[in-house]
Amino acid sequence: MKLSSLVSVIIPIYNVAPYLKECLDSIVNQSYTNLQIILIDDGSTDESANIARDYLHDTRVELFVKQNGGLSSARNMGLDHANGEYIYFIDSDDYIDLDFIAEMVENAQRYNVDFVCNEQIVYFDDFFESTQKERDLQVLVPDSDNISLGGSVWRCLFAKTLILRSGVRFLEGKIHEDEGFMYMILPFCENFVLYCGKPYFYRKRKDSIMSRHQTIRSYDLLDIFEAIYLFYKKEGLLDRFSLPQHFLYECALGYKNEKEYLQRARDLEKRLGLPRYSPGFIARKVIQTKQFIKRILNLARNIK
Repeated sequence: MKLSSLVSVIIPIYNVAPYLKECLDSIVNQSYTNLQIILIDDGSTDESANIARDYLHDTRVELFVKQNGGLSSARNMGLDHANGEYIYFIDSDDYIDLDFIAEMVENAQRYNVDFVCNEQIVYFDDFFESTQKERDLQVLVPDSDNISLGGSVWRCLFAKTLILRSGVRFLEGKIHEDEGFMYMILPFCENFVLYCGKPYFYRKRKDSIMSRHQTIRSYDLLDIFEAIYLFYKKEGLLDRFSLPQHFLYECALGYKNEKEYLQRARDLEKRLGLPRYSPGFIARKVIQTKQFIKRILNLARNIK
């Protein structure tokens, strides 16, 4: 199998100077060499832009500088400049195995799919966590269950034709933007590959966007749910794919703003005209029952 397709690697950059070189070295040294490497400096105020410029001697590297607009805005700008048959996104504080892209392209071409997802992730901060997974490679037809892959587009290789066919872009100004992108693009695949292969090295940072929401559930997830609903409705997908109702209820449990989040979720469900006995309604009743049992148990513990 001759692997010669151009892959556009999109790397949004914002104030990651301590980590950026490790990320970029892992890209420019990939065993798969036919790359268009698109660096988007999203208004960094540290040395990130200067570090990025050091890589311009590699003719595959392109650097674009823009005002800060967030991760989604940077990724969308990268898509505007992508010429590759395939698109790959990586976060600029992480890095990948040197055979990571070659393996993804090989699986995409061997199984003739326009989307592959590699779930082999190694998490680390000051030390590595052993999280190697074993999974037989699967070729799947998209359905309501198997498109629930979670966010994290950096695990995935997308055919550019898939992105163009779906018309999907990243929702700007929101976190959990990966969730929306994945839920909206996967219904346009005829089939896709899911596997565990070469590792993606994910850096856990205390100052990362997601770490700042460990105790407060972001209301952006409700906006993402609404965007998915409106997209499915517009594209006639509601009869084929279920909505991610867990965005409305289960995902808020245990967070400090659980009560306010659930109220907003109920208001959204009503505004969108979702059926009274939708999966979300049933999930809410399960949650209310669990909360009631929890209160009773706490009361019993306090009785002497």
